[in-house]
Amino acid sequence: MQQQPSALPARTTLVVMGVSGSGKSEISQAVATALGWRHIEADHFHPSENVERMRAGIALSDEDRRHWLDALCEQMLAAQAAGECFVLACSALKRAYRERLRQAIPGLQFVHLDIAHATAVKRVGARPGHFMPISLVDSQFSTLESPAGEPHVLVVDAQQPVDVLLSDIQAWVRRNAVEAASSEAQDALDGEIDSANQDVQLGAEPIYEGRIARGFDRLTDGLMALLMTFMVVAVFTNVVLRYAFGTGWPGAEELSRLAFVWLIFVGVASGMRRGELMTFRMIRDRFPQLVQRLVDSLSWILVAGASLLSAWGAWNQVQFGWGNVSTVVGYPVVLAMLPVLVSMLVLAILAVVQLVKLWRHAPQSGLTEAHIE
Repeated sequence: MQQQPSALPARTTLVVMGVSGSGKSEISQAVATALGWRHIEADHFHPSENVERMRAGIALSDEDRRHWLDALCEQMLAAQAAGECFVLACSALKRAYRERLRQAIPGLQFVHLDIAHATAVKRVGARPGHFMPISLVDSQFSTLESPAGEPHVLVVDAQQPVDVLLSDIQAWVRRNAVEAASSEAQDALDGEIDSANQDVQLGAEPIYEGRIARGFDRLTDGLMALLMTFMVVAVFTNVVLRYAFGTGWPGAEELSRLAFVWLIFVGVASGMRRGELMTFRMIRDRFPQLVQRLVDSLSWILVAGASLLSAWGAWNQVQFGWGNVSTVVGYPVVLAMLPVLVSMLVLAILAVVQLVKLWRHAPQSGLTEAHIE
């Protein structure tokens, strides 16, 4: 049997459970009346064969209860589909039985009427005309698997006065309903915020996309991973050699600094292409679209100009260090300025591409305003 869509949340459903003699029928009927919910008596849905077995003092097996539980699931689903809150009086002695009911109504609430064996025997013996004999009370207790610790379960002492039990159960149900409503409202709000944040782009958009961009990303990602790996291995090896063997690698620190310079400038170029560099747009986003375009254009012109100036300075440094070598390792000093030169040229090109793109396409919506909303 497949679960049907629920018209009401699970906090408007309740199962009052326990062994025979615990007072399920009386308490569940009182709770249903007090809450204005529908009352469902599970004993009315036992097949005639089950009733005859119990009259004869024969305990029901799991197979005997299977069709009975299916009938109860149908009743609960029908009540929900009709928009009716309900209280079900059902023994639900084993956890497997409760799980079967939870499959139909996820989050189903249970109140366990806990009672002493002697009291249950006394109560069952005082019920005239009921099909459950005293001899089956022992089998009920041997079958019972306590629901304590299961989700959405309240355990109460069934030997308390009815009015006390009724008050405690009502307070628990209503408290759960308030908490569930608050949680659902918060989940709905979080979902709306997540949806809104997904609909807008909270960072700068990528400057260029396509096959060349994907190749550029693979190249920079691989180079940064290689540089980071080299730095870690070089520093770790030098530390081990120094402290474990009393020696060391003189060039480790110098080469690590060189790799760090490369890592910084390769990362800058990669981050700018992806639109991952830090941007501040709170004032810019409050202007009309034309003013936003002008502000963005000025920004990208400044980026391009500053990048070209940095590239020019790096080129001068490359020429100066072309014939020089480091004092420790002996690598050409020009290697330290080469990433600056290449990175600044890439930034200048990307700034020009973004400037052209800015006037060829519609401007981007106000990101800061959308994020606050």
